[in-house]
This record gives sequence, C-alpha cells and structure tokens, in this order.
Amino acid sequence: MKVSVVIPTYNRPGLALNLARQIRKHAAGVEIIIVDQSEEREDPKEIKKLAIKYLDSHGANTSIAKNIGSKKATGDIIIFFDDDVEITPKTIATHLNEYTDENVQGVAGRVINDGEMVPSKTNIETGRTNKYLTAFTGNFWGTSEQTVQFPYGCNMSFRRIIFEEFDGFDEKILPPGFEEYDLGLRITHLGKMVFSPEALVFHHKAPSGGTRINKDIWFRNYYWNYGRLVRKHVPFPHLLISIIHLKLRILREYPPAIIPFLKGLLLYEN
Repeated sequence: MKVSVVIPTYNRPGLALNLARQIRKHAAGVEIIIVDQSEEREDPKEIKKLAIKYLDSHGANTSIAKNIGSKKATGDIIIFFDDDVEITPKTIATHLNEYTDENVQGVAGRVINDGEMVPSKTNIETGRTNKYLTAFTGNFWGTSEQTVQFPYGCNMSFRRIIFEEFDGFDEKILPPGFEEYDLGLRITHLGKMVFSPEALVFHHKAPSGGTRINKDIWFRNYYWNYGRLVRKHVPFPHLLISIIHLKLRILREYPPAIIPFLKGLLLYEN
C-alpha cells in the first residue's frame, strides 16, 4: 500500500519542512503534501529538494486544509501530522502495518506532549466517549492496543477511500476543532479505528503560529462545534440528556457560549 502524509501548517515557518525532512529520513518513498495557510510561504528550493507537493490554502481552518491535502493524495493510506510533531523511525511503518486488517478504517497514533509524565506501560482506556458525548477520554499517551472511537488530530491516519464515502472532514467545524472526533465517530460505523502505541509522535506544541484564537472566540467556537457534534451523533431521546448536561456545563464554565452552542445544535445542516 502507498502512503501519503498531509501536513497542514499556519504561520510556522520551517516547522513543516523540518517534519518533511524527518519523513524523508525514516520513510523515503512516502508522498508528502504540505498545505500552507500562511501569508508567507516556505522556501521553494527546499520544497523542490524534498520532493513535496506544496499547496496553498487561505484562511486558518484545519478541516479545509486537511481536505485539500486528502484530495491531492494518491496513497491508499493518508496520515495526518501536525507540523510541530517529531516522529520515530517506526511511526509511519506502524500506521501502515495496522491496515493489513481489512476491517481497520483508521488508526490513532500515540502522542506524548512535551512535559507529560507517562508510564512505561499501562492498560488505560484511550479515545472513548459515552452515548451522550458529554465526556471524552483521551489518554493518547497510553501503551495498550485497543479499538477507539476517535484519534488525536496531530497523529492519525485513514484509508483514502473513506474520504470518498464521507466527504472528508466537516469544514463547518471551526478552530479549535472537533473534526477528528466527528470523522472518527462516523467511520466507526463503517469499520473500526485502532489505537497503535508504536505509531508514536512527540508533540512539541509550538509556542506560536497555528490556529490560536482569543479566549472568547475559543469558547464560542468550541461550543458551537460541540452543539453541531451532538446533533450529528446523538439520537433522540439521548440528545435531550446531552443538551441539559452541556447547558449546565456551559453556564458554569463560560455563559456567553450558550448562544453559539444552541446555534450549532439547532441550526445544524449537513
């Protein structure tokens, strides 16, 4: 199977190219696609040297950037990395190996964020939610192979064919995201997604660039996305419990976000 790697980037000069160099070192034949949403572009000489497909995308929206990259990908498997991750020699090969199981539609890779103290071995549950979507269990630093319902967006892969089935990531989802949760929940109806500990990246969380937004916009977008997510994935009557729980949470956490939440919920359309 052929592999394509899609790297969205925004206002982080050099990070995407640095990751491309790592990929060329550990997996020379991989197709690399950088989708740049920045005003300033990367070094064209280095792009040519690394044999990268380099695409422009205006406006900071990771769902749109990922979809642009996936449409240009030719690989059977598409891996999505954030530009500020560091891969290992096994990361890409492990993603690919998981797809020898024909039922696997997506792979959630392991992620260790800078500063996290993680155990060397654990059976902790990873990448799960409840039927109301009111609680999400991440723990993507875990070491136990398991099926999951969603990945960590900085290190995930899918069969390219599912982008034809589901039309990719939901482009109406705004920063700070939820697009990987949404796609994960959709594809688990088709097959399964697995957590693969050896498909590891170290997430360095660059101090600048990316789709950073101020606190007020963050909360408003976050809960607009959340309203859209529960409307898409939680059937009636469970939806009523989700709404009550989340309204109470918003009123405790950031009351101005209640209107965006209700808009995302009530004005939902595909």
